[in-house]
Amino acid sequence: MSVVRAAQAQTEPPKRGPSTAEERARAVKIARQLEDDPLAKDAKDNREWFIQWIVAIPDITVNVCDEYFGAIPKPPRGHMREIVSQMTISMTAFMIEHPDKVKDEQAVATAGLLGSLKAYQSILKGDPESRWPYLDKIVQMRDQGKLDDFVSDMRRKCAQDGEEPDPDTMRAAR
Repeated sequence: MSVVRAAQAQTEPPKRGPSTAEERARAVKIARQLEDDPLAKDAKDNREWFIQWIVAIPDITVNVCDEYFGAIPKPPRGHMREIVSQMTISMTAFMIEHPDKVKDEQAVATAGLLGSLKAYQSILKGDPESRWPYLDKIVQMRDQGKLDDFVSDMRRKCAQDGEEPDPDTMRAAR
């Protein structure tokens, strides 16, 4: 499991204050834009801003597990980076929009995965050669109403890596 905000933040004072309402609004807007058009002209810059922002702020922590995406080739092919990073982005947007569900890791992870699937399907419309058979299976699970079970299984698999939560941040709880 990789944590977007490094564990070192627990021992070092934050370099900046908590996220602002304006930043959160911008983050949600960018998340939705990236789901709809992950290859837009400004998508790369927006994605970079978002990831740098989530790493820098001390009040939102997003746990991301690469297990959701199966074996990712090294180096990643096609638009895998965009799709995988979208999970973090969509999870963050969900946590901002639904602060009452921040501790519902199932809901947070599902929202993140749904965001990645939406971005994947958006990419396929413009670039059918970017097909990723593993994600096609996840799309099929979603369409068959089996995504919740898949997310539960992946959460258990990811939890085996286990990390101590930072009690001072907004995070999805295990």
